[in-house]
Amino acid sequence: MVSGIGNNQIYTYNGEVYKRPSYADAEMGFWAASIAAGALKALLPSFSNPFLKQMQTEHGNNYLYKDVFEKAVDMSGLKEKGLKIVNLQFSPAETMINPSEISHYDVKAGLNAFFAPSAKQIVLNQNKASISGFHELGHAMNNMSGKLGKVLQKMRGPGYWVAGLMGIVALFGRTKPKGAKRNAWDWIQDNCHWIAAVGMLPTVAEEALASYKGVKAAKAAGLADNLVKNLKKFYGKALLSYAGYAAVTGLSVYAVSKITEMFTRPRKIN
Repeated sequence: MVSGIGNNQIYTYNGEVYKRPSYADAEMGFWAASIAAGALKALLPSFSNPFLKQMQTEHGNNYLYKDVFEKAVDMSGLKEKGLKIVNLQFSPAETMINPSEISHYDVKAGLNAFFAPSAKQIVLNQNKASISGFHELGHAMNNMSGKLGKVLQKMRGPGYWVAGLMGIVALFGRTKPKGAKRNAWDWIQDNCHWIAAVGMLPTVAEEALASYKGVKAAKAAGLADNLVKNLKKFYGKALLSYAGYAAVTGLSVYAVSKITEMFTRPRKIN
């Protein structure tokens, strides 16, 4: 008989003697795993900081991209399908308010932009962050005129859900000795880090596709070659942040899984 966590009870399995971990062991494993996951997640800013820094420096170059972005939107043909551009900026009164109290603060500050599929809107500050508009136009193309892109967009939510679920699975105690017969649940526990990483892939792929289409639209609209190169560099940094998030997610789940296993797996007594 294979048992779970208990009060350090001794039992036999397949002729071998094992010691079942205590509840204190399981609790210690939970906290150790949580600390490890938190430490790994602290790495996330290192992936996004290069993108954010260039985003800020590009504010002064906005005039080089703004007119071309508007032309690219017109040439895309998506306006005829209902696409709208929402230009968000600070009013004089808002600049005195705590940033956390302002709706879409990062967008108004020119530090972010997004495409809202349900509203068919590209939301950005056109006077600061037109360089990001081409990428959001790529998202709009994925959703409104592409098949693969639309599928990837729909898979993003379930992918996040799967990745989050695998983080929870990693925290479950390992009740079987290493040599015990494996079943489907054991396989999921053993591979939860890979499943979590795969769950993030639709997001990374859809972001890459949006950048590809955005750069292509910028070229077609007449953006200068040197600016196209800068656009690729800028979007490459943005993609790195998503790829980094996927990698850290997989690593975090792996660390949690292995630490939990170390504290909760029944130990063989020689």
